[in-house]
Amino acid sequence: MLLALAAALVCTALPSVAAAEPCPPFDGAMGFPEIHGPEDPEDYCWEVQLEEGQYLQQVSETEAKVFYEGGHEAFVIRAPLAHDSVGTTVLTTLTVADPNLITLTVHHRAGNPAGGGASFDYPVVYGAGWEGGFQTAEVQMPPATEQAPARLEEPSAPQCEVPALQGRTVKAARRALLLAGCQLGPVRGRRHPGARIVKQYRPAFKVLPVGTEVGVKLAR
Repeated sequence: MLLALAAALVCTALPSVAAAEPCPPFDGAMGFPEIHGPEDPEDYCWEVQLEEGQYLQQVSETEAKVFYEGGHEAFVIRAPLAHDSVGTTVLTTLTVADPNLITLTVHHRAGNPAGGGASFDYPVVYGAGWEGGFQTAEVQMPPATEQAPARLEEPSAPQCEVPALQGRTVKAARRALLLAGCQLGPVRGRRHPGARIVKQYRPAFKVLPVGTEVGVKLAR
């Protein structure tokens, strides 16, 4: 009886195991928190909100698509790029878990494959890198007597590269457009909770003048 009582007290004193945090809803962006070292996570998940008749399917290691019944494409989800503090690219991949969970893996623990597995220079952050950081080079100039008059080159005009907006909310689309140098244009369809973009009126990844408006169409 004393042994049973002692066992009961031990069980009562053990802390309960915390449930894993649920995956947040996917709003068109797959940003992840700054990674400060190998002890930080590699995997980050989201729940894709699917409409009736839609399904999520992986098409490559870095891309998944949402389709309507019959195979018509609704929108594309791509693994975002990542880099370390000196601009070295860090591999990212996507994994789809049925029916609507998607996981982004930032492969920072294995090190840089191009550098023989050398550790990345933390932190690892979201976005494209510049492969190796800044470099300097010595340029030999001609003697002063032979130097041609300097020509001033006009700076290139700012541009807007249209982001992919299908599947995003209006709020997420406006943020993505501003970051790309564009603006949100006319919004067609009813704005209501759960409404997402099903069509954009300028092609994704097209380069246009800065400030170009991109119209969209919403559907639930």
